[in-house]
Amino acid sequence: MSDHDNDVLNLPRPKWDHHEIAILGGSQEDDLAMAGNYASAAEILALHWIEKGPDDGLPLPILYLYRHSLELALKWLIRVAARCAVRDGYAGQENLSPARVDERLRDLGHNLKDLADCLDRYMKLLKRFGPNNSVDRDSQKLLRKLSSADEWGDAFRYAVIGKAPNSAPARPTQESRNFYEEVNELHKLAILLTHGYSTELYNYEEMQTSGF
Repeated sequence: MSDHDNDVLNLPRPKWDHHEIAILGGSQEDDLAMAGNYASAAEILALHWIEKGPDDGLPLPILYLYRHSLELALKWLIRVAARCAVRDGYAGQENLSPARVDERLRDLGHNLKDLADCLDRYMKLLKRFGPNNSVDRDSQKLLRKLSSADEWGDAFRYAVIGKAPNSAPARPTQESRNFYEEVNELHKLAILLTHGYSTELYNYEEMQTSGF
């Protein structure tokens, strides 16, 4: 293979050697951090789609990245809300131990509607939030809409979904739609979950553990 062929195949090398290094993992990596990372990747692609002109190959990866960000954020929020409810003295029938919550999240899988309902239920158990301790209606509506379009988290990943003999094209009919408005709503929701709801629950837990 010629040097010219290598130049075509390779990504451009960073200008600075230390920019070639990436740090992965560690104690700070959790679902919320990953949710933020996926949202950042989605935003980079969305901005490219906006600034460089429509590229019909990008909307599905963008939708997948935002959707996965939302899923991870919901799971992080559910775990924190459950811990906070236990500290608040919750003594209901539902087992909110960390192990049982993790098991419940595995059962819910990738379903955004069910995850949003679970978070809403746990938030309503918190005593110190006041009257607004629930997932806001606009967010619930958008999460339900996204869940309807991609119930199990595979519609944006594959061209064909389901197992044979019941597999089917994910998008059997070509359509044109206002993707900007659609992705902008997802962008705002991702920010709301990863920075808004997460901050509120983080502060709530900090208040509990500090003895207030």
